[in-house]
Amino acid sequence: MICLKETGNATVELAVMGVMKEFHRNGVGRQLVEKAKEVAKAQGYEFMQVKTVKMGMYKDYDRTNLFYISCGFKELEVFPLLWDEANPCQIYVMAL
Repeated sequence: MICLKETGNATVELAVMGVMKEFHRNGVGRQLVEKAKEVAKAQGYEFMQVKTVKMGMYKDYDRTNLFYISCGFKELEVFPLLWDEANPCQIYVMAL
C-alpha cells in the first residue's frame, strides 16, 4: 500500500508505504513508487518527497534509505530534531 499527501502546491509526499515482508525484493515497492509518480504527475505535481530516519541509525532504515535512493530520490536535508534525537529525519526529493 502507498499513500500520497500534498505538502505544497507543487509537491506531494510519499507519506506512507508498506510492502509485506514476503514480497520484499520482488519489485513490488518499485512498482508502487512508479505508480505514485504517475498519479502525482497526472494531478499536476512537480516534486515528490519522502521522509525517513537518517542513514546510519538503524539497519532497517538503512535499507529503506537505499531503496529510496535506488528509486531516484536525492538527499535534500536532515532535520536532526524534527522527530527526536534518536530518529533524525532525512528528507529525500525528486523532480517529477
